[in-house]
Amino acid sequence: MIKTLKKHLGQAILKLESTYLSLHMYTVGLDVDKLVFTVKILLYAGNPLISNPLVSFTFGKIYLLNKEGRSAGNFGFSTKATASTENTYNKYTSLSKLSEHIRKVNKDLNQDELGYFLAGLIEGDGWFGKNELQIVFAESDISLAYYIKKQIGYGNVYKIKNKKAVRYICKNKTGLSIILSLINGKFVSNSKFDQLIKHNYAENFNLNILPPSYTLSLDNYWLAGFTQADGCFHISVVKSKTHKTGYSVRLEYSLKQNDDIPLKLLYNNLKMGNISQDSSGIWCYKSTGFKTAFHIINYFDNYRLFGGKYVDYLKFRKVYIMITEGKHLENEGIKKIKSIATKGSSETNTQEI
Repeated sequence: MIKTLKKHLGQAILKLESTYLSLHMYTVGLDVDKLVFTVKILLYAGNPLISNPLVSFTFGKIYLLNKEGRSAGNFGFSTKATASTENTYNKYTSLSKLSEHIRKVNKDLNQDELGYFLAGLIEGDGWFGKNELQIVFAESDISLAYYIKKQIGYGNVYKIKNKKAVRYICKNKTGLSIILSLINGKFVSNSKFDQLIKHNYAENFNLNILPPSYTLSLDNYWLAGFTQADGCFHISVVKSKTHKTGYSVRLEYSLKQNDDIPLKLLYNNLKMGNISQDSSGIWCYKSTGFKTAFHIINYFDNYRLFGGKYVDYLKFRKVYIMITEGKHLENEGIKKIKSIATKGSSETNTQEI
């Protein structure tokens, strides 16, 4: 299909629509750092398999979308192209400002805060078996694993062989009872809830297991726990012919999960970013907009992360402040941002452990 498209692309008749389209792929076209200009291409190349597809130009790439609006097989067709885009990258003065100083947040969570954090953490990288809970942590977050163990009072932390990760395991009935009392009613999706039902936790622990809420609030620790498990704060500095320094800076916040429900709930809350699914079935929420970055930072300033993930967040936050000051448009600023970006990242995937 790709070869056919390339062969006949030059013969295509293009019909440009001047209005900005809102894609069903959960893509918000208008953001502070970019305007996505979407065009409809009518292909009359004699190929019956291609009929009026959508093509989205963004950041110099072209994405083929199917009729449902989702990417065709993990953005299966992606190639560099000359896109017609309007860049608002230089309008940093309109971005919301942040203080260099972060509001002090108590490191020791109270019972309600710990419950939401644990629920998000478990929905991200936890698993309930028969009278057993396991949670996987990146090696850089080992301090958090021991913090959870201390707060619960039961369980053990083990290094996972040949992986940069550790595992917290609780099989003690009293410990599991404490965990259940903390997280009950705080799940947002059905995956872990179904595990509890399957393994008869209601009967075994004489507890009414509350169903998931199917809502995601930015007023509690759930997203902090979920991001701790599956989130990534990424700073990228890429070459650009349209910037005086020769480089463009992007701030990417992303979440990857087998379960699409939490990601869609987050999108519905923020109304920013996009959701896609790769060829292996993994769902991804991703945002690269500076406007979105501000909302994300505003949340995590109030609901803190732990361990290595917290360090990555602080770098992300620092670069955002530099961008609001216009330092991303200066050679010295680019040099400093590169230095911050290359001092490690949070891209440790524990999904497959």
